[in-house]
Amino acid sequence: MQHQRAKQRQQATLPTIKTEGNNTVSNKSTQPSMQFVFSETEYRSRCQNEKGFYESRIEKPHAGIVGAIVEFTPTTLVEALEVYHQHRAAQFQPLDPMEGLPTAMLIESPQATFISIYLRKPERDQEKDLAKLCKQIKTDYEMELAALLEGETERQVQLTLAKDERDRQKALEQDREKRAQATRDELAASREKLRDELIKSGKLNVDGSAA
Repeated sequence: MQHQRAKQRQQATLPTIKTEGNNTVSNKSTQPSMQFVFSETEYRSRCQNEKGFYESRIEKPHAGIVGAIVEFTPTTLVEALEVYHQHRAAQFQPLDPMEGLPTAMLIESPQATFISIYLRKPERDQEKDLAKLCKQIKTDYEMELAALLEGETERQVQLTLAKDERDRQKALEQDREKRAQATRDELAASREKLRDELIKSGKLNVDGSAA
């Protein structure tokens, strides 16, 4: 037990490693570029997540919804039995009672009778559906990364332009101040020269009063 605890403490101190395609990268990396690299782990996680929804979803072709469960709505009980046996022969499976959805449902009213049959697609059909869904997930994921990268690139461009503008304004201000100071110095020198000339000519006293 002590050996096991020591081993767990040692593992806890190691950085978590994840695989990005064929490259191994530490989670502690803060390089912005790594945020936009296709992650096989993330991709598989998204596919697995979609698989969970797919397996509990009723397919609705008119709405473009793909699911593992197919709903049939025969108009008569005889037709319902035929539909059920035909699809069972094609390896469609009844639903597990724990799923909360009955395999067959009959609703009768004075106006009409409604029959619904729910069967799960054969494994081969589910595999084809999931392959298509994962292909779309990959396309969407790649587009998402491209959009994020483009957004980050534009953000960095704007930051760089803003910094360049600040630097330009700062340089202009410094140059303006230098020129202003140079003008002040020239005027002060000119006044000092004029004062010396007036003193030498006797028109001005040293204390600055008129002679």
